[in-house]
Amino acid sequence: MTPRQRRAWQAVAKAKQEAKELGELRAIEPASRRSDGSPKVGPGQVYAISTGKVYHPAWCNSVGNVWDENPKRLLVVEESSVGARKACKACDEPLQA
Repeated sequence: MTPRQRRAWQAVAKAKQEAKELGELRAIEPASRRSDGSPKVGPGQVYAISTGKVYHPAWCNSVGNVWDENPKRLLVVEESSVGARKACKACDEPLQA
């Protein structure tokens, strides 16, 4: 393993550990799905990334980027189960086209 690969692996391991300390996330079925297959949250549901420190009450650029890069990383969870994660501040702003 090269030094660069080792640093990347260590960063991922650290992010996973920090996220685990914030509380375990359990994915649930979204309220509905858009025509492209992306999840659409309903009442009491939010978006989260398993290694993230924030949750997303609405679809924002961060959520869209995760969906575009690797849809399997994007989870829909109950808002009551986000643990110590904080709400994403960008979710309050309207998306720009």
